[in-house]
Amino acid sequence: MTELAFPPAPPGRPAPRLLSPALVGWIVVAVLGLGVAVAQVGIVFFAYRDYQVPGAAMNPTLKPGGSALVRARDGEDVHRGDVVMFDRGAFAHPDSSGRSVFRVVAVGGDVVACCTGGALTVDGKAITETYLSQDQYAHDAAATTPYLVRLHEGQVFLLGDERGRARDSRFLGVVPVSAVTGFVVGTGRISRPAPLARTTAFTDAGLPGAPFEDTLYTALRWWLLGGVVLLFAGVTGMVVTLVRRAGRRRRAAAGPPGR
Repeated sequence: MTELAFPPAPPGRPAPRLLSPALVGWIVVAVLGLGVAVAQVGIVFFAYRDYQVPGAAMNPTLKPGGSALVRARDGEDVHRGDVVMFDRGAFAHPDSSGRSVFRVVAVGGDVVACCTGGALTVDGKAITETYLSQDQYAHDAAATTPYLVRLHEGQVFLLGDERGRARDSRFLGVVPVSAVTGFVVGTGRISRPAPLARTTAFTDAGLPGAPFEDTLYTALRWWLLGGVVLLFAGVTGMVVTLVRRAGRRRRAAAGPPGR
């Protein structure tokens, strides 16, 4: 019996790869961008908090009913001029508890007094407090209550910028620095804060120690922007790569054009 010889079958086309090197690269870029963006958002909400200003004690620096951005304190030194968040129950003679915000005007070892020529003095140096309120309460008797206090190490003396309406260290005593939990670094919501101006009143008077300067928030915003850009670029690259590959498949399926 004669065996029939059949021609060999034509080689089949190789199966297309599900993930091309270009697509893998864009996926990596997108995942990296997402990771960077999520990490920065997490750091912002871990290191910062919103504070609703309850009253006028820090007017005009912090408006009543407004919001303040507070950077959590992580062992940083507290200096004169810092606007700080602290536990109100830590006053030597507390009248309430809960979070509060005042300005540091004296630290451990200082002698703080009021009022020489109407001005606060620290270690005998008159302080020009340009941040104080100048409204109708500025010259009340409460605003110029006389006092002379020598602070021990580890203590801070806290005053409101609206001296006529603030229940602060003049009436409630000193606060241990360990009770300070954060620095006010901006006003407004955490998503779009305006930076809080740092006073030079104390360094201008010749006292050492500039107020706390926050550079983390700005850096985090740039990192967040970079993460968003990477994410957008990665997603765009993936879409373009997939569209091109789909186009090549359609052309291949259609075969060569007829003559």
